[in-house]
Amino acid sequence: MPSVRRVLAYVCLFVIVALRIEPQLLRLPFIDRSALNRQLALTADGEWQQYPRFLQGVREHTRDGDSIVVVVPALKWDDGYSYAYYRASYFLAGRVVLPLVTEDDRQHPENVKGVRYIAAWHMQPRAGVGRMVWQGEGGALLQR
Repeated sequence: MPSVRRVLAYVCLFVIVALRIEPQLLRLPFIDRSALNRQLALTADGEWQQYPRFLQGVREHTRDGDSIVVVVPALKWDDGYSYAYYRASYFLAGRVVLPLVTEDDRQHPENVKGVRYIAAWHMQPRAGVGRMVWQGEGGALLQR
């Protein structure tokens, strides 16, 4: 037979756990989450909402194995370039995505010279950098 002390400890544990559970979380499995999913999909990229669509366009105009460098206005790793680079690596799986900026905020212009494509988002492509392959969703894809 369990002791009164042990039963009291289990009751206290149950009360502590029950008080820490957010009631809305208990309802989530039983409600229609499609509206919530749409809202989260729109806000997931914050001010970069157009960027996934741009990357999808880049994917549609390139092939597996193509090398691509990503150019965005944020040219510091922690100010947004890391997000742009890793998001591009995800969307452009199968392609070789090279960074223009690395974790130590050093720029690597040699990566621009060594790739087949430049994906420039919210940047004005410089004349003579490459031939315009596709333009849309706030950016341009240039072929070197």
